[in-house]
Amino acid sequence: MQAVNELRKQQLAIADDFKARAQKAEKILGAIKECEKTLAALNESLSAVLGIGGKRAAAKLPRVKQGGAKRAKKRRSGPSQRDCVRDFMLKAGKPMKIAEIVQAMQKAGHVFEAKRPVGAMSLLLYNNKKVFKKVKPGTFAVA
Repeated sequence: MQAVNELRKQQLAIADDFKARAQKAEKILGAIKECEKTLAALNESLSAVLGIGGKRAAAKLPRVKQGGAKRAKKRRSGPSQRDCVRDFMLKAGKPMKIAEIVQAMQKAGHVFEAKRPVGAMSLLLYNNKKVFKKVKPGTFAVA
């Protein structure tokens, strides 16, 4: 009989320990959810600052081609984007990373037409080797 009582005591102790661990796990899961919310908010604000699209699901949908006449692209009057970036980097006077260039130009008031200005800037810098010199990976200076 004494052995049965001791087994019941051990069983109750194990059940209490299990309940305590379950409560700890719930608290930790709640903290994880709060961290995920904070991370999502930070990701959105960083995407807004850098001009990078935060949600990619819409970009993966296949595009439906519509028939019709092709339109000619309008040429904007004034300096090209390459000239604007070159002038801006000359004023900065130092090599800059691609995201830094985009962010600084946006702060200076330049409005990018591209949905993803960092990607457009990468394309511009890598394809104009006569104007821009790659100093380090992702870092450019005026040639």
